[in-house]
Amino acid sequence: MSTADRKVAIVTGAGGGIGAAVCARLAAGGWAIVLADRSAGTTAEAEARCRALDAPADTFAGDVTDADYVRELVAFALRRHGRLDAFVGNAGIAGQVKPLADYPDDAFDLVMKVNVRGMFLCLKHAIPALRERSGSFVATASTSAIRGRANLSAYVASKHAVLGLVRSAALECMGSGVRVNAVLPGPIQTPMIDAINDMAAQHGGVARAAHAAYGRPEDVANTVAFLLSPDASHMNGAALVVDAGSTVA
Repeated sequence: MSTADRKVAIVTGAGGGIGAAVCARLAAGGWAIVLADRSAGTTAEAEARCRALDAPADTFAGDVTDADYVRELVAFALRRHGRLDAFVGNAGIAGQVKPLADYPDDAFDLVMKVNVRGMFLCLKHAIPALRERSGSFVATASTSAIRGRANLSAYVASKHAVLGLVRSAALECMGSGVRVNAVLPGPIQTPMIDAINDMAAQHGGVARAAHAAYGRPEDVANTVAFLLSPDASHMNGAALVVDAGSTVA
């Protein structure tokens, strides 16, 4: 495939379990990938995996809470490839597992900064570029965007906010050709869920459906790829749950 024919995607949080799986899934489909994470070291393995699939892949490292960085991230993709067809807003943190009354103020602020401000900035700076290609934005939210979880108040609040941003942006983009959707994973086999489980063992449980299996990062990546594809051309403002039924159990 020639460089000019390749669609181009930015993926934030590209060094994590879900982010790396999304990069590989899109690379396998012929996309060129711009990997974004806090440092180039976190994306080295994901970048190598994309290149092994014969896909152009470049890391542009930085902090999604920094408006200048997010603006330059989009500009880098446009300089490097001349187009931007998709943006996958996947960067996020879990925060702490503690009762709300004991939750540290600074820890709450950090979760909201990364998960909410970071997503706001990604939407703000990606949408104008996506309009040039009738492109698509997919945000990684969580089933915590549509339910409560004891001892995860900051994370749950932040993911509810992410879904609100997605729905508002989707309405603003109606008629422009740009679609904005969200994927809502349940517990996925990633370092983040391992960290949550470790904290839960020390500070209190996190409720989940007892018999719903953990998913794989690839399960989420396949859903993201669908939302970016022409097969989802009539989907805007959607929130697709990927959780083996845990939210309905």
